[in-house]
Amino acid sequence: MIRLTDRLAAVASLIKGGGSVADIGTDHAYLTVWLVQNGFEGRVIASDIGEGPLANARKTVDIYGLGGRIELRVSDGLKAYAPGEADEIVIAGMGGELIADILSAVPWVKRPGTRLVLQPMSHQQDVRRWLSENGFRTEKELCVPEGRRAYLVISADYTGECESKEEGYYYFGELPPQTPTEARMKHATLRHLKTRVRSLHDAGRLLDEETLLNGAIAYYERNCKE
Repeated sequence: MIRLTDRLAAVASLIKGGGSVADIGTDHAYLTVWLVQNGFEGRVIASDIGEGPLANARKTVDIYGLGGRIELRVSDGLKAYAPGEADEIVIAGMGGELIADILSAVPWVKRPGTRLVLQPMSHQQDVRRWLSENGFRTEKELCVPEGRRAYLVISADYTGECESKEEGYYYFGELPPQTPTEARMKHATLRHLKTRVRSLHDAGRLLDEETLLNGAIAYYERNCKE
């Protein structure tokens, strides 16, 4: 039986099951192997950008004898998928900018019944912004510690209701934080934003960005008063 890291275990915990799932950028296919081993009965697809990266996944699938249950596929993001092939789309272990680009590249992802489980390694604001502005409702956010880092995992489903939110929401999500780990992650984001604002101010440039980031900082301070 394969064991998942805390990060991937959090991703797995947000997969509802009952349909089909696609793991985009699967790497070693640990997540999809775990799903099958733990009773996932639907269609399982694990894909990566080329045959080289996919070789890692193929090795894992073969070790556990699951070649008949897990379909391996070369795909640049979601480009080799057809509409409706996966009810749940998992993208984990990538930067938030890349996750947003992958989702933007296939318009069919915005359709009723699509559910996303996303785990950005950075730029979480780009993921939250994409979801809000493209008709997805955030269902749940988890903040999971692993080693010296904390990781954000988001599940969302398509409603078709697009909206723009305060800039601060994209950086911090809902406030105040609900767990100590979440509080530490959000405070680290706050420190990063303040450092960036000081850098912009000292350089005397990119004033539009400085204004946006100051708005995000104000959002945090307004909602996290002690």
